Amino acid sequence: MKCAHVCEGWVAGLPRLGARLVRFDSHPGRCPGLICGCPFGAEERRESDTVCARRAISGLALQIGVLLASLTRRVAVFLYSLTCRVAVLLHSLTRRVAVYLCSLALRVGVLLTLGAGMVQADSPQVLFDRSQIPELRERIARPEFAPIWVRILKDAEAYCDPQSPRYADPGDPYPLPEKGAYMSQSRHNALLVHRVGRTLTDRMEAIGVAYQLTGRRELGRHGAKLLLATIEKYPITNPLISKGFAGGRGDVMRGLAMGYDLLSDQLGDDERRAVASACADYLDFFVEEFNNPKSWWYEVHNYNGVNGGSAGCLALALSDVYPDRSQAWTAECVKIIDRWLRKGFDEQGAYYEGVGYSGYGLANTVLFADALSRRGDGSLFDHPVFGKLGEYYALSLLPGERVFDARNDSSYSGSNVTLLKLAAARNSGLYRWLWDNTGSDNSFLRILWDNRVAPVEPSAAGVPRAQHFRGRGLCIWRTGWTDRDVMFSIEAGPYYPVTHNQADKGHFTLYGVGHRWAVDTGYANEHEPKGRGQTVGHSCVLVDGVGQAISGAGSGTNGTIARYENNDRYGYALADCTEAYNRNNRGTPGAVVEKAKRHALLVYPRSDSPAYAVVVDDIGKDDQPHDFTWQMMYADQTAVTIGDGRATFEPIETSGEGYVDTPFDSRQRDGACVLDFAIDSPGEYALWARVRVQDGEPGQADSFYVQMDENNRIDWHMPRTGTWIWGKVGAGVKHEPVSYELADGKHRLTLQMREPGAQVDCVVLASDPRFAPKLPAVAEQPLFLEAEAGRLSGAMRMVRTERVKPRLVVHIDAASKPALSTDVFEPEDYHGPAEFPRFRATVREVEPRFFAVLLPLPAGVEEPEVKFESDAGKRIVRVGWPEHVDVLEWSVSDGTVNLLKLP
Repeated sequence: MKCAHVCEGWVAGLPRLGARLVRFDSHPGRCPGLICGCPFGAEERRESDTVCARRAISGLALQIGVLLASLTRRVAVFLYSLTCRVAVLLHSLTRRVAVYLCSLALRVGVLLTLGAGMVQADSPQVLFDRSQIPELRERIARPEFAPIWVRILKDAEAYCDPQSPRYADPGDPYPLPEKGAYMSQSRHNALLVHRVGRTLTDRMEAIGVAYQLTGRRELGRHGAKLLLATIEKYPITNPLISKGFAGGRGDVMRGLAMGYDLLSDQLGDDERRAVASACADYLDFFVEEFNNPKSWWYEVHNYNGVNGGSAGCLALALSDVYPDRSQAWTAECVKIIDRWLRKGFDEQGAYYEGVGYSGYGLANTVLFADALSRRGDGSLFDHPVFGKLGEYYALSLLPGERVFDARNDSSYSGSNVTLLKLAAARNSGLYRWLWDNTGSDNSFLRILWDNRVAPVEPSAAGVPRAQHFRGRGLCIWRTGWTDRDVMFSIEAGPYYPVTHNQADKGHFTLYGVGHRWAVDTGYANEHEPKGRGQTVGHSCVLVDGVGQAISGAGSGTNGTIARYENNDRYGYALADCTEAYNRNNRGTPGAVVEKAKRHALLVYPRSDSPAYAVVVDDIGKDDQPHDFTWQMMYADQTAVTIGDGRATFEPIETSGEGYVDTPFDSRQRDGACVLDFAIDSPGEYALWARVRVQDGEPGQADSFYVQMDENNRIDWHMPRTGTWIWGKVGAGVKHEPVSYELADGKHRLTLQMREPGAQVDCVVLASDPRFAPKLPAVAEQPLFLEAEAGRLSGAMRMVRTERVKPRLVVHIDAASKPALSTDVFEPEDYHGPAEFPRFRATVREVEPRFFAVLLPLPAGVEEPEVKFESDAGKRIVRVGWPEHVDVLEWSVSDGTVNLLKLP
């Protein structure tokens, strides 16, 4: 038993006492623990019997103190003082009696500590504290959380079982993947730190939570071995860690924080010191690099939230070992996060890098804020950004869907569990509504952060239906949030080095009446000239095939919203994209133009007319004619019919006459769809299915059981969207890859009910690993099967598709008659093969003067009469509805666009 001037020792095999109880006596030269063999002082060493007696009584008092850990500091100090005074009164006792009392005290201490069942006085404290464990044990038994808990426990057991294929071997804890075919070696190397960090986090959270809630020490000890293996193989000095992407270090710190907080009591004293020291090195590295203005991610980039939040959690976890340094680290983390929230979000709450990356940055930030709040510091949750962020999310949500607009390097995706925590922390019904309508999370946080805040839909919460996010340069207008509503947006803002950015200034998106019409290509942080992040992949104008200057991966362009207006008749914005076409932040030129201005309007619905959009392009390069191409990226699985100056877009609802599902109100809890087929070419096949999730309880209508022939069935958790989407069949919630080795001859595929509300349109088997199914072309594949053609049993039913569908009609005019066409954009970038359909209108002119009217028409609504006219330097479009005519006038001389009001 040793002393290090704080009681870090072990008593009869017991874990050390918590820091809050062992630092009561601060007199120089005295051992705060009193029981580890360290002398008090010169005068006290003269009488060995007194020392032994004092040790005995102090040992007993401190063990009792553990049981009374909830006492105030003043009461604990009183007990300590009283113990010392009693020891002095025993000065006359013989050495033998003193030794006997010492032994007795230690034995009683062992019994008391084991009876108390304490793991560690100050641990866990980051994810939750020990007082919450009884309630958490009750929660994991509740029907809505039991499946999540079962999965967490299975994960933990698999990681700790040498016989499991998912066993996490401390000898080789992180087997790293090989470089992908479409990725550079340097990028692959930089991404490896993310792989280490995210794998570490998954394991530490699963094993640590399972250990804390079950008390199974075999889980805790194996998790501790993995934690040791991590710091031994991947200290901050390892180039894979220190030279990789900074966000990966944030992922590692989160894993270390969870591991130390949940599992440190299963480490020996020396092991604990080694882990704490390695974690301290990570924190020191973080503080230095994130306070360096020369770091390319300084201030605005999402790494500040990722790393600031994870470092904050790690600092709190180490407070027992490094109390003073922990406070300093924590203060630095709060400062860095505050700076990010102030610099990375505009005053209206919009994040400059898009919804997706805000969620990534905020996940660790909110985890840290929650840990601070439980310590009595709610300052991060009180930040002004969280007062506006909910409105930004609400305005970015697609009408009637569970996903946000895929702008500026974000994908079409929902939210994570941080919104659930924000709902409770701010008592916000809007955040709760957003979680209920966009959230998807099967982690332990879903259980931990459950709350009873009542949801409040955006209109009732006071969210405006139009907003100009000035710092972001994003304008959004919408009629509401249901699948009957319309949403239109345009973006032209400044570039914030070195954030995620695309060559999309002036790019517009349009959604409504239950469908996606003008869409975004999504995530694409690259600067390849033909990459999906460039103008060729956006709804903008190309000049001789060239767009705005290269953007992405450190390059970016500037645009401005020169004018914004919103009233009860229309919303309007003027986007000036001239600079974006001329050069990026590095001086690299684009198409180089004299002007590139885009007028965008959403005309609000009236009694006899639905909402619709208008886009006017005032663009010119010089005094010579050029080929100008107006582009609109449209949704996959859409049929397009081109006519004279117009095009009609109709969603392909289903591949055949209908689809198969299990209704929510069915009393039967089983059913199957059996599909028989034959194989001519034996081989290994992947299974794809076109699926959709019916509205209902989030996460409770998105899975089937899938069985091929006599193989074991798997539970397939589908993509969770309210629109039809192709998904590749995988096993479990982690979507473990699944393939089928099929021989010549007949085979049988069975889709069995697992959750009501899951819907399937069709399936296809493919042997090409690069295969990506798309309608209608996929219907020509030999192993394409319609779900409704299968044999249905139980509650499974066929639902016929309605023949009258919503549609988008686009009327487009220009200085001369445009040539209309569609094609498929196939980007060339590190993401690999992809296809994005484009609608294009091309003219050869000095100034093309594109005038486009986009009409999303609900089913059964007749198309209005649209007429384009020219008169005395003005371009005019008349949109005739049954009871009124909208007239839009574009003055070519001064560049203004106005919606005129007629009787």
